[in-house]
Amino acid sequence: MDSLLHQLLSFPPHPEPAKPLPDSEYDKHIKNLVHHINTIPASKLTSEVPGGGDLLDIIDPSKNTLPYLYTLLAHICGSPSKQKGGSTSDMFSPGSALWQKMVDFMERFDERQIRYAGTELRRLIDVTAIKAQRVSQPWAAIPPLRSAILRVDESGSTFTSSHTLFAHLCLEARAYTAALPVLDHNIFHFPPTTNKSAENHMFPFLSSYHDSSSTFITPESGLSAKLDYRDHLLYFLYGAMIYMGLKKWKRALFFLEIVIMSPVASNISKIQVDAYKKWVLVSLLYKGHPSSLPKTINQHATKQYHATCNAYDGLAEVFKDGILNEESDQRLVAEATAGEAWWAPDFNRGLVVQLVTAFRQFSVLQLGKTFAALTMADIARRTSPDPNDYAGTGDYVIHLISTGVLNATISQPSNDPASWILRFSDSTSGPLSHTEEQQHQHLEKQTRKINLLMEHIREAERKLSLNKDYISEAKKAKKTRHNDLEGGMDESQWMTHGDAYEHDEDMMADL
Repeated sequence: MDSLLHQLLSFPPHPEPAKPLPDSEYDKHIKNLVHHINTIPASKLTSEVPGGGDLLDIIDPSKNTLPYLYTLLAHICGSPSKQKGGSTSDMFSPGSALWQKMVDFMERFDERQIRYAGTELRRLIDVTAIKAQRVSQPWAAIPPLRSAILRVDESGSTFTSSHTLFAHLCLEARAYTAALPVLDHNIFHFPPTTNKSAENHMFPFLSSYHDSSSTFITPESGLSAKLDYRDHLLYFLYGAMIYMGLKKWKRALFFLEIVIMSPVASNISKIQVDAYKKWVLVSLLYKGHPSSLPKTINQHATKQYHATCNAYDGLAEVFKDGILNEESDQRLVAEATAGEAWWAPDFNRGLVVQLVTAFRQFSVLQLGKTFAALTMADIARRTSPDPNDYAGTGDYVIHLISTGVLNATISQPSNDPASWILRFSDSTSGPLSHTEEQQHQHLEKQTRKINLLMEHIREAERKLSLNKDYISEAKKAKKTRHNDLEGGMDESQWMTHGDAYEHDEDMMADL
């Protein structure tokens, strides 16, 4: 056992050397360690150590991540699947000692070492999720999975198969807020489908510093299973439903648009149809009117969306017309009631109920686009279910102002609510206006977001420039240009866009 322990703890060296190992040396030693661990029988990894306990009680997962992970998997795979009575084993159920070690590992593993055991980490993630679901405790697996995903990729910018699993668990457990640390990271990259990439020559070692997580989350590292078109569609659909549960309509709309805009070879998928139905309802809840489909969606897909979801499109039109024409909500309620046969099977009945409730809110907001001020009597007549309920209308409007929905003020010349005057404010005034410091902070936040986006765009352009198809087309274009110039074509026609912009800037300087 002492000999085995010495071998398992042989790398990385402790204490760390004063001069860090070169990436090539680190890569060689850790691959040798992985090869050696794979030759050790599972029975040895799970055997007791002198003095009691096992290897998991001795190895530190933050320092010797790979030996701990392989030993942990040996315990899990070697545990009896069923007890004598036929019930599922409690050996690594939530709350057990082995479960706690699984959780502890996913919160402490070394981010550099784990790149050499991506497949094993995924096995552990899958086992954790499956076990939690089998005992009807999906929430128990959420914190460790969240930690594992963000420890592998702190930026959260590269999509993996674990993202979809995590989002599904959070949705199943209704742990909406717990999902945000992962969902709030924008996805910019997908793992390559093969290892045959020019980037392998730029980043030859998994242990190297990588500018982007997309260069080490690859088929070679095993940190993501092979993906198909359903994986990312489901992730963004699940994510949208989580944001809907939190009433974060803007973010939900963004996720749904990713699903409905995804390219299709022929017909839209069932996942996309489901997303479109929710997109119609969320658009109304966020904006107060139907949204136009993104222009990137081709006409064939657009026709299919409208043909399969005409009940939702009809409801949206009734909502829009009712607000613009200052109608009561009776027509909307009737349409919502008549469509129960569609909303309930699609699990959208809750959104439709919220839509009916939101109708009055958007009716009040619509008045601010036409009038500068109105008495409460006028507002009740135009928006209230009971046109004579001035006090109730006043309370409702005050609620909209206090919750930040309506940017307006109320003056009360008398105790009679009918005489109260609501004055609508623009963005520069009223209770929702921002101070100069708040505007400056907002601009700084937006600048950071834009800079981050530009970094990922440059990374995507760099990856594109390394693509074989791109290089082939670039060579053809260069050859075509060379032939045209030899044939006498004016070289000014090949002027770059950058040159054109420089001329525009000179013209502006003269003004």
